[in-house]
Amino acid sequence: MQVDGLRARRLSGLTDDAELDLTVRWAASNSALRGRAWRTGVPPLDGVELNIEFDLDGDELGGILELITVLTLRRSTDGASTAAARRPGSVLWNDKFSIQLQGDANLFPLAIADFHDLPYPTKAGWYLEVGEDLEAAALGSILLLANERRELVVNALAVAGSPTDADRRVLSTLRTDVQRTLIERALTHEDFDDDVDYPTGSLGALLTAILRTTFPAFTLEALRRERNYEPALFTTRIQDATNFLAGP
Repeated sequence: MQVDGLRARRLSGLTDDAELDLTVRWAASNSALRGRAWRTGVPPLDGVELNIEFDLDGDELGGILELITVLTLRRSTDGASTAAARRPGSVLWNDKFSIQLQGDANLFPLAIADFHDLPYPTKAGWYLEVGEDLEAAALGSILLLANERRELVVNALAVAGSPTDADRRVLSTLRTDVQRTLIERALTHEDFDDDVDYPTGSLGALLTAILRTTFPAFTLEALRRERNYEPALFTTRIQDATNFLAGP
């Protein structure tokens, strides 16, 4: 990537010796995981060639992968314009690239099983197993079990890459219920706190990301209060946030 570091500083009202960073961040829609893939400082020179190269763990990816390239302020210096950014981390420029890696039904590791052989109601369509250890790897803590006796569900999962309208309705219902289950786990887990800095890729980090992306305007305590005292409203709020049955 070619970067005009000097021009970027002057157009942003910064001094030539202000410190800037170029960062590539990633986010996966199905796992709700995100992280920093790469970062380097940007020198105060124009036409700088930067070689961006990184690896991502495939076990943490799925659905739509977003790569966000961001130019940020690391440190400002005296003499900058009064209108210039001053807070470290301020975004001066960004670019987003998205690519779909797979169909939207494979939210987590999936298994097809006969619920007659499991301790779950035999007429249920699916069950999401979620672990208790908030610092354990998220994708090792979650398993989506689909009941093979429910052909409508199994068939929709099988054609998730190119679903019919009927399949989309099944997948939308499944997606909303999976998100509801994860939100419920966050709200009922006595040790969960969205202010804790859980390890990247952990169950705690996943639950924090889901709460913040689904309900950015609500605190954890407000959500717990509404779930406890107005459960019907809370369920409806999840349907709204997940775009339930809104079509493709």
